[in-house]
This record gives sequence, C-alpha cells and structure tokens, in this order.
Amino acid sequence: TLTPCATGVRSRTVQRMTESTYRMRLLSVHPLDAPVVALAASTRPDGRGGLTAVGAVKCHGSRELDTFHAADASAMTALAGFADGSPIVAHGLADALGDDAASAMSSGVWDVRDLAELLTPASADDSLAQLAERLGVDAPANADRPAVADARLTYAVYLALVKQAQTLGAGLLRRLADLLMRAHSPLADLVFALAESPAATDAGPIGGIDPQEIARRLERPRSLGMPKPTKPVTADEVRRLLADDGPFAQRFRRYEARDEQAEMAEAVARAFGSSNADAEPHHLLVEGGTGIGKSVAYLLPAVLFALRNNVRVVVSTNTINLQEQLIGKDIPDLLDVLRGVPGLDVANFRYAQLKGKVNYLCLQRWQAAANGDTASPDDARTMAKTLAWLRETRTGDRAELRLSGAELASWDRMSASGFAVCNGAREGACFYRHAREEAASAHLLVVNHSLLLSNLQVGGSLLPDYDYLIVDEAHNLEAEATRQFGFRVSQATVENLVERLGAVIHGFGTVMRASAIEESRKESAELRQNEAQMPLYKVRDEWAQLTAGLARFTAEQRESDEGEIRITPSERAQPAWSALDIAWDGFERSAAEASERADALLREMESLPPETAPVLEPLKGELNEWLVDQAEARQKIRSFVSEPDADTVYWVGRGDNLSLNGAPLDVAPRLHEELFAPKPTVVLTSATLTVAGGFAHVRTRLGVEEPGEVCLGSPFDYRNAALLCLPTDVPEPNDPRYTDAVASVLERLALVAEGRTMALFTSHAAIRATAAKLRRVLPKRGIGVLAQGVDGTPQQLLARFRAQRSAVLLGTASFWEGVDVGNETLKVLVVARLPFNVPTEPIFAARSGQYEQPFMQYAVPQAVLRFRQGFGRLIRSKGDRGVAVVLDSRITSKSYGRTFLNSMPPATIVKGRFDELAPAVGRWLALEP
Repeated sequence: TLTPCATGVRSRTVQRMTESTYRMRLLSVHPLDAPVVALAASTRPDGRGGLTAVGAVKCHGSRELDTFHAADASAMTALAGFADGSPIVAHGLADALGDDAASAMSSGVWDVRDLAELLTPASADDSLAQLAERLGVDAPANADRPAVADARLTYAVYLALVKQAQTLGAGLLRRLADLLMRAHSPLADLVFALAESPAATDAGPIGGIDPQEIARRLERPRSLGMPKPTKPVTADEVRRLLADDGPFAQRFRRYEARDEQAEMAEAVARAFGSSNADAEPHHLLVEGGTGIGKSVAYLLPAVLFALRNNVRVVVSTNTINLQEQLIGKDIPDLLDVLRGVPGLDVANFRYAQLKGKVNYLCLQRWQAAANGDTASPDDARTMAKTLAWLRETRTGDRAELRLSGAELASWDRMSASGFAVCNGAREGACFYRHAREEAASAHLLVVNHSLLLSNLQVGGSLLPDYDYLIVDEAHNLEAEATRQFGFRVSQATVENLVERLGAVIHGFGTVMRASAIEESRKESAELRQNEAQMPLYKVRDEWAQLTAGLARFTAEQRESDEGEIRITPSERAQPAWSALDIAWDGFERSAAEASERADALLREMESLPPETAPVLEPLKGELNEWLVDQAEARQKIRSFVSEPDADTVYWVGRGDNLSLNGAPLDVAPRLHEELFAPKPTVVLTSATLTVAGGFAHVRTRLGVEEPGEVCLGSPFDYRNAALLCLPTDVPEPNDPRYTDAVASVLERLALVAEGRTMALFTSHAAIRATAAKLRRVLPKRGIGVLAQGVDGTPQQLLARFRAQRSAVLLGTASFWEGVDVGNETLKVLVVARLPFNVPTEPIFAARSGQYEQPFMQYAVPQAVLRFRQGFGRLIRSKGDRGVAVVLDSRITSKSYGRTFLNSMPPATIVKGRFDELAPAVGRWLALEP
C-alpha cells in the first residue's frame, strides 16, 4: 500500500508518513472508499458563533445514505454519533462553527474551502454558492431545511473538487500531499488518497513543476522602441471624447458627461504640453471631488499621449485596490472605448503593472525550500498554496493568493527579494524578470508609491526610464516617502539576519557532506563553515546588551513600557548615553567579524569545482543578499547611536519588540530634487489635497514648486445627499464622561439606522471601551458589534459588515480612507474624535518645530485632510444618501473648527443637543427613495 504513495517522494517523506498516526489510518481505510459526511451550519445574526441550525448528509459516492438535522447548539454532540468515524467535509467550518465543532473533530475534517483554495486560489474568498457556481455545480432546493440543502451542496462541491484534483497528475498530488503533511493539514489524508487513486492522471513531471514549461509560458514582450516627435493631446479632443454624444456615451448605457471630469482631463492634457506656447509640459496639482471619475480623467490624456508619442507614462497609486481597479477595469474599459474612435490605433498599446521584488515568487528559492528538510509548517502551508497555482500563473504575484500572518513571512523567504541572478532568471523561468520586461515594453505602467520611492533609493534601477508621472492618492505621498526614506531595526531584524546566515552555513555543510569532491577541499570548506558560525553567538549577545541599555535609558525618560521615545540632541548629551556608545562599539565589532567570515565563506563557495555550482547557486544568492542586508542594518544602527544626522528624526519604539527608528525631518527637498524636478510632467491628484480650498499646505509638504492648480468639486448633490450633525452637548474628548457619551450616541444612532453604522476612532483603546458598552445592549436588539483589533482583521470586518444586514463597525486608522462598503450597508458615519496626531509622536513633534504656529499651520491642516478622507466614506455614488455625525464638540466650540467645516463638501448641517438631532437623523433616512 505504501509503495505507490511514495513514488517520486523523497525517503524522508516516507519516514514522516510512517510516523504519522493519520497516515496509519490511511493505510487501513482508503478515504475515497469510505462514507463521507457533508456538514453545513447557520450561525447567530451577530456572526460571533453559536449555532441556530445544523444539517449533515452521509454519502458514499453518488449515493445519499442518511441525513441529520438539528436546530440548537447541542446538535454537535449528536453529530459525532451520526458521523461514526467518517470524514467530515464542510465549507469554512472553523469560521462558521468555532469551538462548537470540537466534538466532531475526532472524525477528521476536510474543509472544501481550503481544498478549493489549493486548486484554484481565485476561489479563496468565495462563498459556498459562489464556489458551486465556479465549479458548475447546481444548488439543490430545500426551503424547509436550508442547512441540509447546504450540506448536499457542500458534498456536490466536494465531489467536483475531487474530480478537478485528479486531473493535476499523480506527481503534483504527491508533492502537494507531502507539503500538507508537513503543514499538519487534515487534507493530507485526502490528497494522498487522490494521488493513489486510479483516476489520477500520470501527466506532468515528478513533483508537478516544470521550469521549462514556466519559461515557455513567460514569453518575452517586444521592446517599446524609440519615442516619436511630440504630438500633443488637445483639450478639445478630450472634451469631445467625454461629451454626452461621444464614444463613452455610446459604449456605456448609463454614461453621464461630467463637467468636472472633462475639466480635469483638459488640465492633465495641458500638463503633458500642447501646441500653444503658454502650455509647455509642467507640474499639476488636481483635487477632484468624489464621483467625478478621476481615473478616466487622467488615464484618457495619458493613454492618448503615450500612444501618439510612443513614450511611457507611469501611474502611481497608494492602495492595492486602486491598482487592481486600474489594471483590471479602468484601463481595459478605456481601451475598449478608444478602439471605436476613427484615426486611433490602440491595437499596439501596452500597459503593465510592476511591484516590488518581494511580491514575486522565486522558483529557485521555492524549490530549495520544498526539497529541503528545514521548512516549518508555515513554510509548507505556503508552498502547498502555491503548488497548483505555479502550473497556471503568468505573473507569480502573491496578490493572486490569499496569504496571511506567518504565511506572508514564509513567502518573503521564497520571493524574488534576493540580489543574486538565479538559474531561473537565466533560463527564463523568473516571474520578476518577466514583470520587469513587460514594464519596459509598456506605454502605461502602474506602480505603487512604495516602489516609486524605492526606485529613488537605488538610483532608478527598479523602474524603466520615464519622463511622465501621474500620482493618484497623492495625499499619501509624504507618509510613504517618510517610511521609504526612513528605517526601523528591531530585535526581529537582527535575529532574522543571524538565522539567515545560520541557515546558509547549515545548507553549505549539508552540500559539502554529500559532495564527491576531494577530502582536502571538504576540510577547507568545513573550516570556513565553522569560522562563519562562531561570531553569530557573539552578535546575539552584543545586540542584547545594546537593546537592554536602550530599554533602561528610555525607561528613565518615561515610566510606561509602551509607546515611542524621541531621541534628541539633549538625550544624547546625557552621561548615560555614553554607555550606549560602548555597547554599540561591541556590537559593531562582532557584526563586522561575522560579515568578514561570511564573505570568506562566499569566496570559498566560488572557488569550489564547477560541478558544485548548481547546488551552491541558491546558497551564494542568499549569502550575497545577506551581505547587503547586514551592511544596511549596521549603517542604520550606527546612525542611530553614534553618527546621527541633523536632518533625521530618531526614536525608540518600545514594547515587546524594541526597535531603533529614523525618518527624514522633511521629505520635500528630496522629492523635489529627485522625483519632481527631473520630470517635465508630474500630475498629483486626490480627492483631498486642499485645506479650506487652498493647496499651500500640500505644496510645502511635498516640495512641488510653481505647479498648475485645479480644484474641482463633486458632481454629487451633497446638500440633499448628506446630513452633517454636530451635537453640542457631547463632552470634549479629554472629559471622563466622553466614552459613555459616545457609546450612548452610537447606541441610539444604530437603533435609528437599524445598524448600518460605521464609527471612526483615533485609538484602539477607545474602540475596545466603546465596543464593550455597546455589546451589553445592541446584540439583544439584533444589531451586531464589530470592533477592529477585537473581531478580526480590517478585511474580515468589512466582509462581515457587508454580509450582515444590521451591524455597527468600529474602526481606526485603516478605515479612515480607501474603504467603500456601499450605501445599502452604510447609512450613518460617526467621527468620534477629530483626527489630530498625538503631539508626542516623534515625527509629528519634530516637524511641528518647523512652524512658528505649529498647531494652526501643521496640526490642523494634517487633521483636516484626514477628516475629509473619513467623511468621504459616506457618499460614494450619485444615488447615495446618509448621515455624518461628529461627536467631537471642538468642531463647534473652537475657532479652528471652522477650518474643518470650510473644507467639507456642502452638506446640510444641523447643530444642537443630540436629543434634538436624533429625530432629524430618522427623518433624513426615512426620506430615501
């Protein structure tokens, strides 16, 4: 029984199989020959677990043997008896059932959602119905017992997935089962059985992956070629295309021409340069209100200009969502329209998306991890998720997968983030190289702010040459530049460097022991290996002494162990700082020694006979990358402790993982010199660039000199769409009564709006306190409470908020922008507190010192921009209608509150005691068509 299962699997895999208890179960009862129980369950309305109905169906092949149905939580106990040792299949069991499923686990549970994700990563977020539709499975009807109907559908989906899996080939299935077993996944049982079944095809290579096939899949694109003589895009041209009777109107049935969109498109076209002497290429700031169609407004002139002149235009965004929207929808739709325009030939127009190296899988590193003995369960789970995907993907981009937590760390170790040229790149099986080649051949290249700014850090080697740049979501550019131009070195950073070098040394020893080279060369290699290993222990010890000293020093500055401590010249002048200099000197000596020994080890690898090169190539690549990374980390630590720069802000991050941090005091000079000044055309756009109607603040912060400026409002009728309520009787945020007042207002608003409420906070502590109070009342009224940091990740919370018909969502930073939940889900938006920065936050405190009036000149404008982003979550389309409530009474009681209100869209504003405003909220929502 074992032999066919072990075919093509390494001997250590067979050993693991025989040691596994569930492998022994496989040998005695073949899973595909046993009955299977399909399970489905409904949960409480608040989505927090607890069953209202359980349905199960016992099946064998296509025969239904028995059914089970119960409508209370005690059903799980009876379910174990019904299963009677049969494997259980379910969709999303852990999320749906939680701890209630524990009694059924002894039967073994196969999650069809997890199985589907292994076979088709695009299905990772599918519901059961969506997955069934993807697989072509018809849903059985059962209105009386929907849980039983779902169980039948689950089993039908399971059978379809089994059939799909068997087409992958026995070689790939064996490799997948091996990885699943190493990941401690219950699905290993099933996949091993599928690999053994007669229905499994033998097609494909052993292990399932063929690098040569991947190389053929990644065809090399043709070059962009030389630019043509400049031909401008005229304002009249873009306005005709966007007119009521233009090609957009003919292509889209509900298209409505928007004056604001046309005006923005004309301004962008002029920024590329026109035939008029007064419209040379120039820089442009454009604020476009929600709903004007900013993407089309800048893409249309950009596509026309790039196509007409055979040049490259780079578009940079801050969020992944916008990148995917541009690549997956906006650009294809635009090209669809332009194909029908006489005189325009868009057949040769090419566009591409490029991300940082860490986003792309390195096939060589993946294979080294899969064939090695040191992969962790997280590594194995990540490789299992990528195995079938590798047979299909044309990008190698992790965005096509659903990875989280430790899986992302595993991905990083298998990504193309190394500096070495690997065999895959030379042979054409390199996803990152292919992405770069497509970028170099593209007229329109979409990147993110992180890559755009990283390109400056490495002298422009990450992106192909370009002269024309559009920065969307430009309000985030300063923050991203601060991150990219700054640094963070933590305990995890140093520990990771030590572990990486240790892994290379171990791998080198393994290769040498298995090598057939002469003994004298093995002895020399072993000597270099031991020499490289010795300093690592000292590096750990010296780093521990340095961080312990920093912890003691910062503890004297602030009693709490949490938060951030800014390190200024006055702190460095204290006598205790000299002890840190001494600790740094010890760490630098041991780190330098480790670097020298690692470099000697690399030279030893390079001197070995040519026949060792194929197996040593990955190790040499890892070592080259390590040498660069450790040199950068040492330089950052040196700058922090002993060689500070006057234009850099330094601080210590405290908590479980103490960190050394630095960031530029001002990013504007570098952005101007390296990003803006060299480019004839730079367009910066966002829905929130102005403060009280002016661009002065963003010009100063970003270093944009003498740009054109266009400020366009929204086409939405905010006066009839949005009610802005300003309660005057809510205590100020520093008042002890404030939290109770916020909870009380939220409770009443949620009842009026039947849930459908999102509240934006500025701290997690405030969210937890408010959520605890709301949970005493709202769930009893059928309204769920979802709190960031308590009930899941932001993505999970948004999915649950959309799925539940009645809920309140409490969020902080990640919910203030880039969130679009739809007006059916969101009717009331609550701003609990004006989003001012914490005054002691190191970067904010340092930058505030650049102003004569830091509060009014810096703190207020920063908060206004964030406040405007938050308000933008409410009205997202022309037919939306909702209520915004600001619970920070400073917006009416303080003089600077007028700056916030003057920066808002022209909503209908009401002020007064909340008892007076609450009925107005109900009336406003009741007026919906």
